[in-house]
Amino acid sequence: MSVSTLSQPAASALDREHRDVRHALAVLVALIEMAAVAASTYLAFIAYHLIFWKGEFPFSISYGWLCAGLSVIYGVICLADKQYDFLGAEWKRRGLERGLLALTKAFVLLLGFLFLTGTEASYSRGTFVVQVAFAVPVQLFVRTMLWQAVETARKRGYWVPPGVIVLVFPGVEVPQRFLERVSSRQEEIRGIYYLDPSGTDTSLKAILRDGRTLQCDSALLLFDADTMKAVVRAVESLSEIPVRLQLLPIGMLDFMHSSRIGYYGRTRVIEFGSAGPSWVADRLLKRGLDLIVSVAATLLLMPMMFIVAAWIKLDSQGPVLFQQVRHGYNNKPIKVLKFRTMVVHDAKGQFCQTTRDDPRVTRVGKILRRTNIDELPQLLNVILGDMSLVGPRPHAISHNEMYEGRIARMARRHNVKPGITGWAQVNGLRGETDTLEKMKARVELDLYYIDHWSIFFDLKILVKTIFSRKSYENAY
Repeated sequence: MSVSTLSQPAASALDREHRDVRHALAVLVALIEMAAVAASTYLAFIAYHLIFWKGEFPFSISYGWLCAGLSVIYGVICLADKQYDFLGAEWKRRGLERGLLALTKAFVLLLGFLFLTGTEASYSRGTFVVQVAFAVPVQLFVRTMLWQAVETARKRGYWVPPGVIVLVFPGVEVPQRFLERVSSRQEEIRGIYYLDPSGTDTSLKAILRDGRTLQCDSALLLFDADTMKAVVRAVESLSEIPVRLQLLPIGMLDFMHSSRIGYYGRTRVIEFGSAGPSWVADRLLKRGLDLIVSVAATLLLMPMMFIVAAWIKLDSQGPVLFQQVRHGYNNKPIKVLKFRTMVVHDAKGQFCQTTRDDPRVTRVGKILRRTNIDELPQLLNVILGDMSLVGPRPHAISHNEMYEGRIARMARRHNVKPGITGWAQVNGLRGETDTLEKMKARVELDLYYIDHWSIFFDLKILVKTIFSRKSYENAY
């Protein structure tokens, strides 16, 4: 392969003096978080026994050592998850979510330890509940404050973000646009090199020399499908210096955020998720959340639903419930339940979206639609497994056919179960979609949900469904 550099000369990171305390800062942050977990859980134990047991502390089990062990488990999980490897940038994106998940895992492992040692009967259930309730907000608060402190230290030059050199292969146009799209930290880029296929390997030697002196720990290679041979040669050369090599095929940029490393036989491959939860554990977790919340909500709201049913029956003639055929997971037809909010009519097989001040909507129906109560029977769809609590809202089949081929990747909405509520709905994109632009906006948010799914994202959407004003916009 023949390549030559550019390029745009890279400004040396050694021109300025830095007090790089990144590694020491990572250790300090980890210790502070572990101390916060230990202190919060132990204080919760003390508070619980002072308030509910009038200061009678148990001596059958050492809560102090267990709280310290819990904090160590939490720290080990965070280190294994590499949560302290890229301070600042990584925390800003998903740091709170990952830290909360690590704390949850630590509590689960603590319960497993108590069970295996036969001491679970000695551990107060009330203490455990109070510890969880107290430790979670403390952990979130401490991590938020630490992120602010880490960012302040970075801006003052006390630590240097991990540097990267960028190699741009032929065929990649306007690389700066891609770099700004995938990272908000442009100051981490030590140099951008444009490779010319008519050059020689001398150019790569110059890049190797710069890579050793620019305080970089990674090299990002931007390429397209026509330059694979040049990429292979560059990887062989760059492997001579201690940097991580990161390959980014520009043509697949839109899919990379949902990718992960998998295996075909004994060979590693890049996998692209076509659905939300990809791991078996994730699917079980989402299904567990669906069952727990839907069953509990059904039992809790059953009296109100009986009252709504009677109200509908007294207000207008017709059934209390009606079924709509919709596309479910993998385009499978499902029957979606709703409280009837319209007068019964004979327009069989015709689809007509509800509009503002639609004369077909009954007096009771207006209230049910405005408050989302008409969707409550879909809890049964969730229990049966046809729907999920959170997911893209199911469209009428004729509505899907109307936009089929006009909106790219619209059918991907059916790669997950449809939901009672969704990311588009809590952002105000519900109701009538009388224009192509409205439908595109809704589909875009639905696909964002699929590509960024997490159990905490589901919980966030459920909370916003109840308390956010946008969830009730365009409800008519």
